[in-house]
Amino acid sequence: MKVNFTYVRHGETLFNQVRRMQGACDSPLSEEGVSQAENTASALRNKHFDHIFCSSSERAWDTAKIVSRYQDTEPVPMKELKEFDFGTLDGEMIPALEHIIQPHRIADDWTDVGGENCELFRERAERAFSRILPECEDGDEVLIVSHGSFFSHLMKTMFTDCDQKEYIERRKRLGLPFVPNCSISEFSYEDGNYRLISEPLEAEEYRRLQNKKITFHFVRHGETVFNAQWRMQGWCDAPLTENGIRQAEERRETLRNVPFSTAYVSTTERTRDTAAILLEPHQITPVYDKRLREVFFGTYEGERIADHEDVLSRCFASMNFTEAGGENKKDIFSRLKKFFTEAVDEAEDGDQILLVSHGGLYLCAVEMLTGLTMRDLEKMAAGKNPTPNLGYAVFLYENGTFSLKKAMSEE
Repeated sequence: MKVNFTYVRHGETLFNQVRRMQGACDSPLSEEGVSQAENTASALRNKHFDHIFCSSSERAWDTAKIVSRYQDTEPVPMKELKEFDFGTLDGEMIPALEHIIQPHRIADDWTDVGGENCELFRERAERAFSRILPECEDGDEVLIVSHGSFFSHLMKTMFTDCDQKEYIERRKRLGLPFVPNCSISEFSYEDGNYRLISEPLEAEEYRRLQNKKITFHFVRHGETVFNAQWRMQGWCDAPLTENGIRQAEERRETLRNVPFSTAYVSTTERTRDTAAILLEPHQITPVYDKRLREVFFGTYEGERIADHEDVLSRCFASMNFTEAGGENKKDIFSRLKKFFTEAVDEAEDGDQILLVSHGGLYLCAVEMLTGLTMRDLEKMAAGKNPTPNLGYAVFLYENGTFSLKKAMSEE
């Protein structure tokens, strides 16, 4: 029988942050730890698991519940999957007791302070797998959410053809953690042997190995009443004009034969109405996502552009509207990064995806994904509007990176 295992370490905790020993003792996930778990969950969202097991420590159980959110299987907590036991040194501040902790690390024996050594750990790990494997059938995929030192000791005591010492030394030379928080590893069990398939990878590294190629077709909404009046229009809204409807109908014909797998649409009505026209030839139910909304311009929303031309020009140059209670580039990039990460994770290799959104958001997306600035796009537009209504652009995602295949234009 062969069983494939995916192993995830828990997210960052309070004790990880302050560098306190953390084995059998526990501390809660930090905000960063929750974010790491959500990122790893998205990276694994298209991988099906037949079984999910986790350490009974709350930090691992909480991580498992987040990582398994796209699965139809609930994690089963197991005490046998708890972290390596550091005895009475558990909970101590590492910098303060480095002179005591380091000799135990070198010997990898903590029995003199009531903890484990490699032999005791192996016995416990074997008990864990003697519970897990009878639940499995040949070819099953199993997710385990546990701890960093637990995995390092699996490498040392149970994996065949795995030089844990060389791995540790290599990570030290590179200045990298041995098993990063929420990293993803893979190993297999077959005929009594455990074999390491892939060393711990952070979610971004794991994504790059998926070798997906995805095309994103970005379309700005049609002309609205506020566009025609030259008013600021971000999170506020105005209906499409007759010209805006006509623009959408024309764009519909140019995209008629594109085999879209998914359509993501900003939640404002002008984009929803535009998308409804574009999708008439396609059997797709759009996914509405607030992260695709336009830049929030704060109290400048609804103002006539001509009345604030100088200040708006300055705000657009830095994409910073916080002086009016709006967003800045950091805010926008944060929501865009999460959106594109999840969209890529959910997509299959070769997918064609439609995005219906806004002009300002397009400028931000281009800079975040490719590094091209608004000034670069203005030069490429050669005197034309770089973000026209119903303008059309194409992004290509391949080997973990984005490129702008076609800058936005009316063509």
